[in-house]
Amino acid sequence: MDRKFFTSLPFILILMVLTIIIFGNYLPLVFKEFTLSLSLICKEIIIFVLPFIIFSFVVSGLSEFQSESFKLVAILIPLVCLSNFTGLWVSYGVSSPILSNSILKISQLQPEQILLPMFEFHLPTIIKNDYALLSAIVLVFVNNFIKSKSILKFSKKANIYANFVLKKVICPILPVFVLGFIIKMQYEGTLSLMIKEYSLILLLVLVIAYGYMATIMILLCKNCKSAIIKIKNLLPSVFIGLFSMSSAAAIPTTIVASEKNLEDEKLARFVVPAAANMHLLGDCFAIPILACALMISFGHHYPTPLEYLIFSLRGVLAKFAAAGIPGGSAIIFAPILIDTFGFSADMVTAFTTIYLIFDPVATSTNVFGHGMFAILFEKVYNKISK
Repeated sequence: MDRKFFTSLPFILILMVLTIIIFGNYLPLVFKEFTLSLSLICKEIIIFVLPFIIFSFVVSGLSEFQSESFKLVAILIPLVCLSNFTGLWVSYGVSSPILSNSILKISQLQPEQILLPMFEFHLPTIIKNDYALLSAIVLVFVNNFIKSKSILKFSKKANIYANFVLKKVICPILPVFVLGFIIKMQYEGTLSLMIKEYSLILLLVLVIAYGYMATIMILLCKNCKSAIIKIKNLLPSVFIGLFSMSSAAAIPTTIVASEKNLEDEKLARFVVPAAANMHLLGDCFAIPILACALMISFGHHYPTPLEYLIFSLRGVLAKFAAAGIPGGSAIIFAPILIDTFGFSADMVTAFTTIYLIFDPVATSTNVFGHGMFAILFEKVYNKISK
C-alpha cells in the first residue's frame, strides 16, 4: 500500500483513536491534563489565524475570475451558490425525519466524569470571521471597477501566505489538536459510543449524498443508460479523492472524465478547476447531518427551519473560503456552528474529530459532485447562450 496512506491524517487519527480506546485507562491523569492543554493551545492558534485564511482565500479565489469572460463567471458563481444551497436543504429535508424522530437512534452523550486542562492559554480576536469574509468580497468587487494591479498582486501574495500557514502551521498541529480531545472523550466515557453511532451517520450521509447526485445526473442525461456511462467515467476520480483525501488531487482525472461527459471540452477545462474549491456538494450533506446529530447527542433542540436557513446562507458564503487541507471545511464551518446552532467547545471538538476521520468519504462525494456540476453547468450555459 502507498506510504502516503500511512502518513495521511485520517489514518493517523484512526490509529490514535484505537490506541486511546485500548490503552487510555492506563495513561496517568497528569499526561491527560497536559495533552488536553496542548490541544486547547492548538485550538487558540487555529481560531486566531482563521480570519486571515478566510480573507486570503476569498480574495485570491474571486480575483482569479477576472481573467475569464464575464458570461462564464456570471453563470458559474450563482449556479455554484444555488447548487450548494439546494444540497444543504435536501440534506436537511431528508435527514430531519430520520434524526429528529429517532428513526436512527442517537444517544445523548452524558460524561461520566470531567477532564480539565492543566493550564489554559488565550489569544485575542483581532477580527471576526464574518467581517474577514465580507471585507474580502468588497475588496474584490471594488477592484472590478478600479482595476488595480496592486490588489491583484496582493491577492496572489495573500494566497501564498495563507497556504503556508495551512501547510506549515495548521496541518502539523492537527493531530495534537485532536489527540487531547480524543483523550478527553475516552476519559469521560463518550468515545466508544460516539464511534459506534456515528458510523451509521456516515452511512446515512453516503446514501443521501450519492442518491441525490445520481438522481440529478439521470435528470440531466434524460435516460439511465447515458447517466451510467457518465458515472463510470467519473469513478477513477472518485477513488482518487477517496484514497488521497484531496479533491484537488482528483482535478486532472475529473477534467478528463468531464471532457468525455460534456459536449464542449473547453467548458470542462474551465468549470472543473474553477468550481473545485467552491462547489463542495458532498460537504453540503456531511456537515449539516453530522452537526444535527451532534445537537441531539449533546441534548440541544433540533434546528428549526429559520435557524437552518441562516446556517445555509452563511454556509454558501463559507464555501468561497474552503481550505485546501484535510478537514478544511470543518475548520471553516466551526464558527458558523457556534454562532447559528450554539455549539459548545466540546461539540466543535467532536464535530471536527469525527469529520476528520470521515474526510476520505466526504472528499469522494465532493469529487463526484464536481463531475455532476460540470454537466449541469454545460446545460445551463447552452440554454443561456441560445
